[in-house]
Amino acid sequence: MRLLWTVTVCFLLVSATAPARAAAPEHVRLTWMSVSNWLIEVGPTRIIMDGYISRIPESAFSGPSFAYAEPSLPDTAAIQRVIEALGNPRIDCILTGHSHFDHSFDVATWARLTGARIIGARSTCLQAVAQGIRDARCTAVEGGEVIPLGPYVSVRVVRWNHSGDTTTFEGKLLHAPLELTATPTPTSAGLRPGILQDFPNGGGARAYLFTAQTAAGPVHWLYSNTGNATTFSQPVTIDEAFFSERELALDSLDIAEHATPAREHLRAALTDAGLERVDLWLGFSDRPLAEAVHPVLKPKAHIPHHWDGLFSPFFDGVPYAYSAFPMSTGVSDFWEKQQVTFLPPRQYMDAYMLTPTGVRPVANPAVKQRLGLSAPP
Repeated sequence: MRLLWTVTVCFLLVSATAPARAAAPEHVRLTWMSVSNWLIEVGPTRIIMDGYISRIPESAFSGPSFAYAEPSLPDTAAIQRVIEALGNPRIDCILTGHSHFDHSFDVATWARLTGARIIGARSTCLQAVAQGIRDARCTAVEGGEVIPLGPYVSVRVVRWNHSGDTTTFEGKLLHAPLELTATPTPTSAGLRPGILQDFPNGGGARAYLFTAQTAAGPVHWLYSNTGNATTFSQPVTIDEAFFSERELALDSLDIAEHATPAREHLRAALTDAGLERVDLWLGFSDRPLAEAVHPVLKPKAHIPHHWDGLFSPFFDGVPYAYSAFPMSTGVSDFWEKQQVTFLPPRQYMDAYMLTPTGVRPVANPAVKQRLGLSAPP
């Protein structure tokens, strides 16, 4: 894997607005905002991961695996309410793991409201441009890039694979590494959120290996928002014949196949960073994926996300406990046997503090109160 060094304006903006280099932060603060959305704070640098706050109704979708959908608009008022509740309107960067609607649908709105730059798949950039964001404000990444995000934090982009049981038709649709070939054209009602329309997964997915400097030393964590145990180790080819045989049109979509499995991309990123393990994994994981990723990543702690559904209103809070998520079976037991700290979130806006000695939950009552989030189920 060829690693590139890319300097983005995320770091330049932080440098330009800070009168002097502040002391290294005592910790990294991580706040879960539903699905696979996070606010990451490293000293003066504030990063949003995904940021899907809108909730497109399930009734808007048709076809298998969310293939098609009626045009929809982001819920700007809801996103603005979250920004205000966080207490600081500045966001430096937005990073997306892939370009499906439940990850990148609100990215352009976050960028417009906060002035943040965007980092993600080419499809994410084209979606943002279609919604009025200048092309120069989005950096398309393929995997292998090393990007400084602020004075105390950088990230390595890791090519990843999307979830989906590739022994089934529906699973292959989800997994297929489709990328937009041109800027989609929105209607007055918005873009089309279907995965065979304006929101394909972006040629698979991207994970992000972060390194941050704290006053007590460096910390490292991996963020991933999807994954599949089988294709983590062995790619599955899904070609144009799969779609043509089923009369599924790929209008303005291309297949971005990659012969190297995600496992090898992850190993390369860890090697480049000089790491044998990380302090934390923020990621989707069922038991098979946890078993596949653990021997490579060796996380000291794991916080699972993307288990709370896609359609329940954000301001209603977590719809059910992690233990009620069908794919959680056996996950807690696995991590306990590996002596890995396992911390499933309980409510939106749960916050965590990461230091070289570990990760622990921290109270976040003011933000939850502003959003009307009650006790977890």
